[in-house]
Amino acid sequence: MAKKLCVACGREFTPRPQIRNQSFCSAPECQRERHRQWQKRKRQLNATYRKVDAEYSRAWAAENAGYWERYRENHPDYADRNRQRQKQRNAKSRKLTVATQSPVPPGITFPSGRYQLIRIDSEGVANGNAWILEITAIACTSE
Repeated sequence: MAKKLCVACGREFTPRPQIRNQSFCSAPECQRERHRQWQKRKRQLNATYRKVDAEYSRAWAAENAGYWERYRENHPDYADRNRQRQKQRNAKSRKLTVATQSPVPPGITFPSGRYQLIRIDSEGVANGNAWILEITAIACTSE
């Protein structure tokens, strides 16, 4: 059987004949990545799965109050890395906010199309909620 490259780790592996179109090797970390990608796709495409998953997460967080505070306390490297990455995300979000808040010059039309709308709080930080909007120009007249 022909060898393939694992999508997660990039190492060569021999796919199992029982698994059609296998693209991840059997290493545990690659299987976790495969499952993580599957869950991400499922959440994007299935509103029921997304709702149940969110309810499960809320219930787990309620039962394990203080877990993340203890985790960050016991893993300072994780907390520092996350803090730096959040600063980068915030800076990127602020740049996008400044770009979108500038007034549209006269004579420029807003084209029809699909747009992603992201709520940004008073400090300029996006909260992760996003909506897809479809905007259709009906008539554009200047007076």
